[in-house]
Amino acid sequence: MTKLRFTAAALTIAAFSGFSVSTAQSPTNRAVGQQLPAGQPSTLSGQAIQQQPGSPTAQTGQHPTYQASGQSQQEGLTVKEAIVQKLIKANEAEIELAKLAQQKSDNEELKQLASTIIKDHQQLNQTMQQHAGNRSSSGHSESGLTNQNQKVSGASHSQSATVPEELCKIAEQACENALKMNKEMLGNYEGQDFNMAFLGQQCVAHTMMLAELNAIESNGPKELQQLASEAANKVESHLDQAKKLAKKLEDDRKSRS
Repeated sequence: MTKLRFTAAALTIAAFSGFSVSTAQSPTNRAVGQQLPAGQPSTLSGQAIQQQPGSPTAQTGQHPTYQASGQSQQEGLTVKEAIVQKLIKANEAEIELAKLAQQKSDNEELKQLASTIIKDHQQLNQTMQQHAGNRSSSGHSESGLTNQNQKVSGASHSQSATVPEELCKIAEQACENALKMNKEMLGNYEGQDFNMAFLGQQCVAHTMMLAELNAIESNGPKELQQLASEAANKVESHLDQAKKLAKKLEDDRKSRS
């Protein structure tokens, strides 16, 4: 039965682990939605897009936004900010679930693991906050404005490429939904069943986070690659400890039976 709890916990969050960093715009799509100073002609695929007198852009002086397939792209976070925001939400979820484990578990080794998870993920979030970026009062990211000398047809930097606002909101809501569902699932168990359910959930959560951090280290913004590498080391350590403790608890159960 406890092994079933472990498996059920793992399956519960497998589909609710949040958005992968692959949802960020590709180099081809980054040109779409690129911000340029008002009054400057903008180009896309070699064609000039001229501001028309009396247009909303000309009247308000706001930064023009490229359009794709006739639909305007709402300004969102920069790619770097979106990645950091998702990681912060994931860390917060791990901290909250580990605190729940400290309250409900009767196993000292599991409580010690939960304490380590809380400490490490709090430290990770403190570091990630330094990369979260500053949003101006208008909601624009100061680091996301395009340099006037940067050409849209050239390579886009993570500071200027943006992720649609709707996608950021969906990713954030998905993280919140997953946390709520996991708390409800873990709330159904007590004693040894809770211990195995929590460890199963942690194995899946840390596997998904480790995979994402490895992807950021390989293909993410350069300014986040070192951070991702350091975070991956801690996450991998948590994963190994959770696996070993789960096996130990299962072996103990088998020996008693």
